[in-house]
Amino acid sequence: VMSKGEIAKNYFLSGYNWTDGIGPIANRPKRLELAWRSIEPNTIGIDEFFDWSEKAGTQIMGAVNMGTGTPQDAANFVEYCNFSGGTYWSDLRKTNGHKNPHNIKTWCIGNEMDGPWQICHLEADDYGKKALETAKLMKLVDNDIQLVVCGSSSSKMPIFPEWDRTVLEYT
Repeated sequence: VMSKGEIAKNYFLSGYNWTDGIGPIANRPKRLELAWRSIEPNTIGIDEFFDWSEKAGTQIMGAVNMGTGTPQDAANFVEYCNFSGGTYWSDLRKTNGHKNPHNIKTWCIGNEMDGPWQICHLEADDYGKKALETAKLMKLVDNDIQLVVCGSSSSKMPIFPEWDRTVLEYT
């Protein structure tokens, strides 16, 4: 549990809307970023990160928002990144300067969702159910992706290892 005044660390994803980071940078919304208590200018999005990964010679492990995000948001993100063309999201990627898919093959379904500090924290049963439905939609878009569910964020958490067992039973 966070103490008063403690700085947020890894909870950015649970409040992030990936669509804020696409399109012309000048047109991207500046949003109040609740986890870091700052303003997120969205100057680096998936396309810029993809370009960097190409230059660095590395692959991306994507992640979808399981806090404020929905299973449909996650599927749309995979479609934007991995579908070749002919749909709203894949054609938008092309409009944004990336003719070829990013082909991100490993995706995390959220991050540290067991932590009460998370934006829209979920209990293991709730996360397990949401992760299962999110995975179904993501795999319907691209059956070749590999998915990673959240385990407990720390072995020192009072819910460890029960959290992991519960989530694995659902997924």
